[in-house]
Order: sequence, then C-alpha cells, then structure tokens
Amino acid sequence: MDTGYSILIVTGPVGAGKTSAAEAVFDLLSAKKIPCAVIDFDWLTAAYPAPAGDRFNFQLGIKNLSSIIPNYISLGIKLFIIPTVVESKDEIESFKELIKGTDIFVIRLSAEPATLHKRLDKREIGNLLDWHKKRAIELIEMFESKQLENLIIDTENKSIGSIAKEILLFWPEPEKDK
Repeated sequence: MDTGYSILIVTGPVGAGKTSAAEAVFDLLSAKKIPCAVIDFDWLTAAYPAPAGDRFNFQLGIKNLSSIIPNYISLGIKLFIIPTVVESKDEIESFKELIKGTDIFVIRLSAEPATLHKRLDKREIGNLLDWHKKRAIELIEMFESKQLENLIIDTENKSIGSIAKEILLFWPEPEKDK
C-alpha cells in the first residue's frame, strides 16, 4: 500500500549534525516548492522524569508526534524529516505506525569520536558535556552493532549544506506536489 507519505529519519550519535542536516534538507526541499515538514523529535520527548523502561521518553515522543502529524497532513504535507536517535527496529516500526503505509528511510550520520567531542565542546557545558561525550561513544558502538540505517553518510570535513545535498542524492527524492 503506497500512501505517498514518507518519513526521513536522520539519526546518528550526539554531535553528528542530525538537526542541522534535517533543517538543511527541509530548506532544499522547500526551495523546490516540495511540501514537507521537519520535526525535531528531541523536543517532543523533553520531559522529566522519564517513566521506568523508557529512558529517553521515546513513547512520549511518538504519542506527541501522533497528535501533531494530522495537523501537517491537513496542510497537504506528505514528507516528514525527523532528526532523532533510533536505537532499535521496534522504534523504527513505531514511526511506520504513525501513518499506515508510510515509507521510512533512515540515514545515519557518522563522524570520528574526536570530531563529535569537538562539536559537543561548542554546545554543551559541565556535567552535560561529559554525559554527551560518553553517550556519543555509546551510540557509535550501538549503531555499528545494529545497522538500523538504509545509508550512512560520513560528516567529517563536510558542510551542512553538502551533507543535505548528499542526503537528497540517496533518499528517494520526493516530487513536487506528490
């Protein structure tokens, strides 16, 4: 069942550039007059405390996303760009359940640990900096072992604009007014 809906999940370790790349993809698509939306999943999960068994509030994020997706659909939007960390096939399936028959494409951004840490040094402070640096390494190992993505894009020494263009080279490009 092809519904014409598509979700691009931009994943990777903290510091890989997920949100920036997703916003740049949105800019490129909207410049081509392709209806789309970028939704930062992290903001949909930002709540404390997290319930037992859902360390990063993933289920809250899915619940919040399911309540706002219809608003975008009512505007004719069928393409969604969602930067987030996905840690399992079950999480990817949760995105598929948002709109039955949706095509899901997962792109993982990667970079060397030293590069991730350097990027994190620019945006985090104190205990959060230490936590994010450890989390970056944890996520690199998790991604390598699980291989959840359709494609990996190395972000080393690349601009956000060039990363976005590379994403669009491999993501089955949406058409105008699909």
